[in-house]
Amino acid sequence: MVKEEYTVVSLFSGAGGFDWGFHRAGYKTLLACEILKNPAKTLAKNLGLDMLSVEETELPISPTVNGGGLMVNEDIQNVDFSQLGHQPDIVIGGPPCQDFSMAISKKDEERPGLNGGRGKLYVEFVRALMFLQPKMFVFENVPGLMSANSRTAYDVIKSDLEHLEAKRLESIKEHGTERFPDVEIEGYDLLFSDIVNAPDLGISQTRRRLIIIGLRKDLAQALGQPSLETLSQKFKDTLNGEGSLLRRYPLTVFEIFEGKTLTELEEKYKQVMAAYKDLADSYIDSPPNDAAAVWHREVWSKLTREIKHDYQLVNQIENFSDEEFAKAMEEHAEILKDLEWHQKPVYELKSVDKTNAQPRLSRNVTERMRNIPPGQNYEFADGTDWEVEGKNISFIYRRSDPLKPAWTVMAYGGGGTYGYHYERDRAQLTLRERARIQTFTDDFHFCGPHVRAQIGEAVPPLLGQRIAKLLKPIISKLSKD
Repeated sequence: MVKEEYTVVSLFSGAGGFDWGFHRAGYKTLLACEILKNPAKTLAKNLGLDMLSVEETELPISPTVNGGGLMVNEDIQNVDFSQLGHQPDIVIGGPPCQDFSMAISKKDEERPGLNGGRGKLYVEFVRALMFLQPKMFVFENVPGLMSANSRTAYDVIKSDLEHLEAKRLESIKEHGTERFPDVEIEGYDLLFSDIVNAPDLGISQTRRRLIIIGLRKDLAQALGQPSLETLSQKFKDTLNGEGSLLRRYPLTVFEIFEGKTLTELEEKYKQVMAAYKDLADSYIDSPPNDAAAVWHREVWSKLTREIKHDYQLVNQIENFSDEEFAKAMEEHAEILKDLEWHQKPVYELKSVDKTNAQPRLSRNVTERMRNIPPGQNYEFADGTDWEVEGKNISFIYRRSDPLKPAWTVMAYGGGGTYGYHYERDRAQLTLRERARIQTFTDDFHFCGPHVRAQIGEAVPPLLGQRIAKLLKPIISKLSKD
């Protein structure tokens, strides 16, 4: 009999973006591991998991799941996976990515990659696979992992996942059998290993992630090579947005905040853009800087303030088709409905966790942002009273363009890194607006302080949901067999 609910073990879980996506696709989290208390509490609350930490037990922690789900709030290096009591269908997770990230690396300085303390934590993902031997795994990380250490980091991780038994023997030789299995294990065939572009899957955010999906070798052998090749091609097509219009017609931040498709937002768009007219007019005779002059000439002067025309222009959609656009809007509506945002503007929400409160900002910030038009950044304040000194990073004081996906949600950073609204009289985004950009549904409740980091560090739940649905037929077939 085929199981109706498939099971997941989640590693480096954070606030649970990956888990929430799998949960919405019908999976059950048996075990989640997260070292930070507030993200762990957030995930436990939303999925109804019991919390376990070193305060309640001894090290190493030996989690045992008896029917319910468990959140282990502890360093994953202190978790003994041999005592779980259940073999999950899938292991998901993304080891901390800072040592691989290009976004936070200093100019002309090599990223630590596998040499950094956090980069080495990928071994804990590998260790969990050794003990749990799930049917499949999903490994997630920053695109920079593929180029860190002159690509050595990616090649080592890929090889370890494929040749897990060799890695086990190597680990035992180095560390003994205390932390690693003392029996032979199976490695994994990689069915997908590539960079996924979030907007191609309906996530309104300029976010790219490395996704690696593996199938246990004995199960892969049972399926046969033709089936594996078919699956790999399906993964590639689906995760690259083939068969969808979203690659050409991306979901916009305007739509996810307003809860409506572009075809319903014509008048609101005109109102939003009308607020910038006096700013744009001031650039005609005396632009304060080169960026303002170029923007007026290359962008503003070409906008008609008609939503369909401007959407085509700013997204550089060639061979625009009214018929295609209409079908794309149907896809947009499906996403809004699936995420329960349809006809629910974000500014009307009354969040129990107070994430929709607008932050109090200084006059310098609010006035600076009034001088920055949609889609642009701090450069537009150059030559004004609100100039930003010593900044040369594009994401500083960057305002959203209503007709494009939002900029990447930043987990950390000082002034100017918080993300800014497309409306001229709005500056910094609320936490709930950031959560929508990350595709958390509005009923997802965040616990404790540092919610910004919980949101920014999460895997977009919709990405997890897309992958979970893609894997479901495979898990179903393997369960039948």
